[in-house]
Amino acid sequence: MKYIKLLLSLVLLCSMLSSCGLQSNTRTECFGFNIADYTLVEEHDTHGSFLGDGSYYLILDCSEKTSTAQEIIGNWKPLPLTENLQLVMYGGKKDGIDYGYSFAEEAHWPIINNGVYKFVDRHSETKDNTDDTDLLDRHSFNFSIAVYDLDTDILYFFEVDT
Repeated sequence: MKYIKLLLSLVLLCSMLSSCGLQSNTRTECFGFNIADYTLVEEHDTHGSFLGDGSYYLILDCSEKTSTAQEIIGNWKPLPLTENLQLVMYGGKKDGIDYGYSFAEEAHWPIINNGVYKFVDRHSETKDNTDDTDLLDRHSFNFSIAVYDLDTDILYFFEVDT
């Protein structure tokens, strides 16, 4: 009986440690931006649970390498964000439904008027990973989005997995 309790305790301890994110998930790039090439303003990652849920955001100052950054964002879409992306990042109301998301606040994104963005839907049910049409019709989010502010040369990157 003592051995069974000891064995169960060890199994429980191992399972708790394995879900604590013992491995480092240091990122080196986001949407073609090599993080080391730019000035890191802020970064935060809450991933690490057993299921991998969490969010990650990154803010990079690209002002010292504007020409390199301009090459990377060459095929990104001009702002404003689509209605669905606007609702998911900043919240709002659509068809009588109040979307109380605050992902932009979580990621420390200001409202950017002059910029470009890139969106990638990583959800398992997506048919086109650049299309956000079904984003609000799901029970979970798995997407990455970045906005490049053309006035300040700041890159804002956000990723969420629920």
